[in-house]
Amino acid sequence: MARTPRFTREDPDVRRQALIDATRRCMARDGVEGASVRRICEEAGVSQGLLRHHFGSKDNLMAETYRAQVLELEQATRGMIGRSDLGPAARLSGAIEASLRPPLAAPERRRVQLAFWDLVPRNPAIAAMHKKLYGDYRRDIARVIAEVACADGVDVDARAEARALTALLDGLWLQMCLEPKLFSVRRALGECHRLLGRSLPSLADR
Repeated sequence: MARTPRFTREDPDVRRQALIDATRRCMARDGVEGASVRRICEEAGVSQGLLRHHFGSKDNLMAETYRAQVLELEQATRGMIGRSDLGPAARLSGAIEASLRPPLAAPERRRVQLAFWDLVPRNPAIAAMHKKLYGDYRRDIARVIAEVACADGVDVDARAEARALTALLDGLWLQMCLEPKLFSVRRALGECHRLLGRSLPSLADR
């Protein structure tokens, strides 16, 4: 059902966010092909001219929507790994768990992420956004992995471990979308701990 929010001329940021939110709702419901300019604008309750005014093109809107999608994950991860009241292993485990539970892993959000992954090989703007944002995310994960390794007294390639972990998380997201009853959050978290526990003893015990 189309949304009909009331805007004023003084709130362009609100209108931009409304279009981003509408894009995600359309993608979650109808997939990439169903997220047309017409449907997005109907969902947001705005004119197609307003979309062009704020984003220039649908491709730019899609890229900004993907940015919003990944930044939510990145911000939640930084919030957890930056906690001063927890040790490094607890912070890493907490960041992983947060990425596997709602709101970050809500079913509709997973569907949007899958739709964007389909676009990455075909859309240069989204591919560039993906490379940059996922690179930032992996660096955040690598930093806390290095802290865990230091606390455990072991030597690991933190960047390689971060690449392996994020690849596993992406695969788990896919399986949780396809077979949610088979891949519970608890099981998915256990798989991540098993992967990291091969080189980080404090994660093997969780």
